[in-house]
Amino acid sequence: MRGTLVVVFQALLWPVVSASALFTVSLEKSDYEAELHGDVKLVCLFSKVKRLSDLTVIWSRVEPKPAVDVYRLERGTENHNYTSAAFIKRAQLIHEQLDLNRAVLHLKKLQIKDSGMYRCIVKEGDDGDYKQVTLKVTAPYTPVKKSTMKTDQDEVELSCESQGFPSAQVIWSDGQNTNLTERSDSTTRSTDEDLFHIISKLTVKRDLVNNYTCSFLVKGEIRETVTFSIPDDLLPHSSAQHVWIVAVVLVLLAIVFICVILHWRKNGQKNRRNESSQCAFLFPHSSSATTDSLLTVNENRSQACDISSEETAEKSLRSALIQQYSELDTSAEMNSRLASYALLSKEGRSLNISSILPDKKEMILLLGEPGCGKTSVAQILSSCWAERTATDPFNIRRLQLVFQVDCSRAKGDFFQAIKSSVSYEKPLDVSELRETLLGSRDCLLILDGYEEGNKDLDETLECFLTERQTCRVLITSHPGKCPALEKNVRTVLQLIQKPENSGS
Repeated sequence: MRGTLVVVFQALLWPVVSASALFTVSLEKSDYEAELHGDVKLVCLFSKVKRLSDLTVIWSRVEPKPAVDVYRLERGTENHNYTSAAFIKRAQLIHEQLDLNRAVLHLKKLQIKDSGMYRCIVKEGDDGDYKQVTLKVTAPYTPVKKSTMKTDQDEVELSCESQGFPSAQVIWSDGQNTNLTERSDSTTRSTDEDLFHIISKLTVKRDLVNNYTCSFLVKGEIRETVTFSIPDDLLPHSSAQHVWIVAVVLVLLAIVFICVILHWRKNGQKNRRNESSQCAFLFPHSSSATTDSLLTVNENRSQACDISSEETAEKSLRSALIQQYSELDTSAEMNSRLASYALLSKEGRSLNISSILPDKKEMILLLGEPGCGKTSVAQILSSCWAERTATDPFNIRRLQLVFQVDCSRAKGDFFQAIKSSVSYEKPLDVSELRETLLGSRDCLLILDGYEEGNKDLDETLECFLTERQTCRVLITSHPGKCPALEKNVRTVLQLIQKPENSGS
């Protein structure tokens, strides 16, 4: 009888014991929707824990493939070693919510490609559970831009244009609610932000009095609409109005041009004595040069200076860099040094040393142990460009500019570090330097001895790598000093010293 009571008591007590010992994760809701450039908070709830120092929270996006790490807290400590570069600055766990048994992921500056399925894994020690939520990032369609264009004597083309996300269907109808969509022609393209940019056109009779409506339909709901009134949208006065606008613009331009000429003449009269000697040099046989001819010379000189000032500044900077790098190496030193290095791919294949020069807009990460010769190779590249050596094994002299930066001495942000590395007769304008490196000039930037950890330098370098148009980038570093770059850079090379007995 006593044994029977014990069994019954254990059976009644077991669900309570097992429930209290089981660590579980649950959801507030499974589906989230947010707008482009906005933010969202994804929430999962977990069982009560004894110590937050034993808590591990891992948020990852598992769909679409491949899966990527979004945020990771391991036993109370953040770990960004696995975090995707796309989320490292936009994803954060709200730590104050952990005391409330809530793992809240805050995503900022949302992008369309952030849409997908996210997995929340929570563990206390070795016990854990997970749940998954879905995020949809949308973008409201912009107000419809409408236009009309005459195609021939009898017809006119109506056009409406908008963009947003997800994809929309364009519906055309007339004043009698007749569906004209089959007669329309719609084109869709993807923008840089993954939005759908849609242009839809409909050709109608221009002498037929009617109203036409263009509507953008998203998931069965009309998001944006615009109406054309024919022939009101085609009244002749519209073209006359355009003529008046053009005429007014031309008059204003003429007034500005006259004011500029008068200003130049006034300045020329004040300074004609000082300029006369220069004009006499230009026209040695015209001793009776008129004031107008002197002014014309001054005007042409001013225009020529404006046109060539930018080219002069670049030539001056190029000359300063060539002078700075011309003393780094000689032909004999270069050949002996290059023969002592071996260049390997990430997979360990042997490569020609010329592969170290990146292509346009390419970035190469060159890794090597201390003393393997990374700095020497960087100096050889700069010296070859400066035409100090007789040969150019890298074909680098075709580049317009080369900047070599010693990152071990870098202070401030990315552009300040470059500015301080250039020996120039006058201080470099950071805005001009930024324009040069981000623009279309074919140049090379060498960051020698770069290590991650300088917040200002790391953040501004990441922005530069994203915004540049043409600039080639070569970064040298020690293995393990640039984990984020090693993970995200496509071309990673290794430099090693050949053994002394290996010949050339």
